[in-house]
Amino acid sequence: MKITGRHLVVTPALRQHIENRFERLARYEVKLSHLEVILSVSKLQHAAEVVCTVQGRRIQAKASTPEMYATIDQLVDRLGVQIRKHKERKVDHKAPIKKSARKILRPATRKEEEKEEEEIEVIRPARAVLTLEEAKRRLDHLPGSLVVFTALSSGKLQILQRVDRDRVVLIDP
Repeated sequence: MKITGRHLVVTPALRQHIENRFERLARYEVKLSHLEVILSVSKLQHAAEVVCTVQGRRIQAKASTPEMYATIDQLVDRLGVQIRKHKERKVDHKAPIKKSARKILRPATRKEEEKEEEEIEVIRPARAVLTLEEAKRRLDHLPGSLVVFTALSSGKLQILQRVDRDRVVLIDP
């Protein structure tokens, strides 16, 4: 960290205040390199400027108030805002692709329409964890009915199918 004073002597107390305030920027978990702080006084106006490099990008901030310590505080706040913006730009805000419960394939083009006459719809229902008896109760009385479930006893995926009115088959894939 290089601290320079224009028309001003940088006292040890002022240097300590600057170093303490810049330590707050460590919470952003970025490495500030080539940090240069320039302090100046013009009549009754105290100004401060900081130039630094964050991950190869040059960041600059300026602040000016009637009091030097307040100017330094404002300068560090402005630099913090810029660092936050820089980190925000680096974050990928696209949500991870979630598997939907129902997925429809893309519409077919004319060439594909000739090959396929109907569109296939993929449905992924939620699987219930059931005992065999509970699955039998959920099974419809019509032949060809299915119940897909995870067996409570084994934790395996199983399918219960009604073949006839009186006959039920357990499919264990």
